[in-house]
Amino acid sequence: MLESSPGIIAWSLVTSISLLGAGLSPVDTFWFNILVYAGSSQLAVMPLIAGDYPFWTVWLTALIVMSRFVIFSAVIQPHFKHYSFWQRMGIGGLNTDMSFAKFIEKFPSPDNSQGSQIELLYFMGMVLAHWFFWQIGALIAIFFGSYIPISWGLGFAGPLALIALIIPAIKHKTAVISALVAACTCVLTINLPYRLTIVCSVITGVMAAVLVDKQSQKKNI
Repeated sequence: MLESSPGIIAWSLVTSISLLGAGLSPVDTFWFNILVYAGSSQLAVMPLIAGDYPFWTVWLTALIVMSRFVIFSAVIQPHFKHYSFWQRMGIGGLNTDMSFAKFIEKFPSPDNSQGSQIELLYFMGMVLAHWFFWQIGALIAIFFGSYIPISWGLGFAGPLALIALIIPAIKHKTAVISALVAACTCVLTINLPYRLTIVCSVITGVMAAVLVDKQSQKKNI
């Protein structure tokens, strides 16, 4: 995760600076990162919290923004199905976009029972490292955020790191079409509220991949 750490730290830094700028105290910002640990939903709900919106709207917005992790969890579930419910809850709770992408690239299909332990150790190593780098970014923002110029453009570092990670994983026809459909959907829905563009892009990308796979299977029959 070292090669991804600058992007993770920058992403966390920008998120925490935004939280501080919206009115959260340094202590609240610190605990927000510890307890919530979800950059996109943190940014989405902060204006609602600052505007004193009803509590249910805050929860619903966070749920919509993070709904892509339902798909992520469904993809990695076969790798960890041997573990208990609460163990799988912990695994899912620590999952991130970058960790998910790296894990699926390393283990595209579930390994045997002997390899399951290796998969768990690999995954936990990534997600714990990601959590550590994220908290470093939050602490830098809390103590030094006011000294960092906006002109540095740190907000783009996180997405760039994720793009650099995903592109090498696009190796076959299904992945190419899925990525193109998701990208087009993102462009078309970028102005939707509550960051719904994330959800729409994930859903259309997955649907495109499923359809392409079905067409390929029909041709092979």
